[in-house]
Amino acid sequence: MNPKHVTSLEISKQLAEAGIVIESEYGWVGFINDNGGEYFEVKHERDSYPPRYPAPIATELLEIMPDGCEYGVNLVKLMSGYGVELTSYKTMPYDRLEFIQDKNPCDALALLLIRLTKDGLI
Repeated sequence: MNPKHVTSLEISKQLAEAGIVIESEYGWVGFINDNGGEYFEVKHERDSYPPRYPAPIATELLEIMPDGCEYGVNLVKLMSGYGVELTSYKTMPYDRLEFIQDKNPCDALALLLIRLTKDGLI
């Protein structure tokens, strides 16, 4: 699987820390290696391992954006990755959020969702 199809482990951890619950088909599962160290792999929900952190795809992130709000999300391909912006959020304190960039489009969308959640807009 292409790792850019899901959120990275770091961003998946941030989603969990922000209290954002996403029912995702994929998740980061923790394993213990022979030396006793922990490593993570992305697994599909049908696998028998319970995920530690959900690893949502872009459509799963967009589906949990609030209904009934006047907003537009632009996801733009850049030379160095992807950018995402909320173009017209009519709820104060924003008329427009700054551009959030990342090499992974799912991470860029997740960072926007984390920002909106932390700021109390959703």
